Amino acid sequence: MQIKNNIWKQETSNGTLFIKKYENVSVAEKVKSIHKQLDSIKFPYVIPLVKSKEKDLVIQLWQNNSYSADFSNTDQRKQSYKILKALHDTGNVIDWKSQVIFPRQHLYQKWNARYERFLINEKELIPYLQHTYYDITLFASRVLKQMRRKRHKVNGKLTLLHGDVVHHNFLICEDKKMKLIDFDLAVVGDSAEEMILWMHRVLPTMDYDLKKLFKEIPYLHQLCLPKINYLQYPNELLREWLYVLQLGKYERDAFLDYLMPFTEKALRHWPDLIIETEKLHSNYQ
Repeated sequence: MQIKNNIWKQETSNGTLFIKKYENVSVAEKVKSIHKQLDSIKFPYVIPLVKSKEKDLVIQLWQNNSYSADFSNTDQRKQSYKILKALHDTGNVIDWKSQVIFPRQHLYQKWNARYERFLINEKELIPYLQHTYYDITLFASRVLKQMRRKRHKVNGKLTLLHGDVVHHNFLICEDKKMKLIDFDLAVVGDSAEEMILWMHRVLPTMDYDLKKLFKEIPYLHQLCLPKINYLQYPNELLREWLYVLQLGKYERDAFLDYLMPFTEKALRHWPDLIIETEKLHSNYQ
């Protein structure tokens, strides 16, 4: 049964399989290499691959009755953090950074490109966002200027990063254990940056309460403090609004029912988030 244009669910004598086909074989090779090396150290938070001679296929056992993590749930939020930190800690035993198969993360270039696409699409976005369009661009440009002015050193570990820490890549399986899936965008980089990207995903589910998150997970404060101003970059807003432009009219109208209140809530909390992160950053300096 075809699930998406490149994903199938297939019944076999050995069980039900999840099959993903890659147009770019090098991405499939990267994913297989990650699983092989994680398997060699018995990393417990991934779903093992089923062996296949097809270079462009990644095959795993289908996870019945599984569901995505909910970052608004405290226990699931903490478990997703635990898994992400465990992945980063594999850099202590696997030399990810010397393996040419894994690209390096360049967060400034990624964020700047996203910001420029936002600017290019001003005429299409203004009718929806109106004056808030300029608030978003102001917040983004401010952080990018700070990043240009002060190129931060790696303050976390230069290690394997998952590359896409959205909630649905943390899968809760039938045995209630959480697994990390979909390493398509994996890169090597600073673990602090990925934790900040994870916080970008988590904070909207907890009313942008940074103090509460740091109280739950004190290590985040220690790790991310040198780059805490990166939280001021409105990453989720930029990405979601650019995604809207790819949708047809019917899909767009439906998605806007979610995105408009999401945007309003984010911008309502952003001034306080800036004040809090500026205070933390000044104390660090």
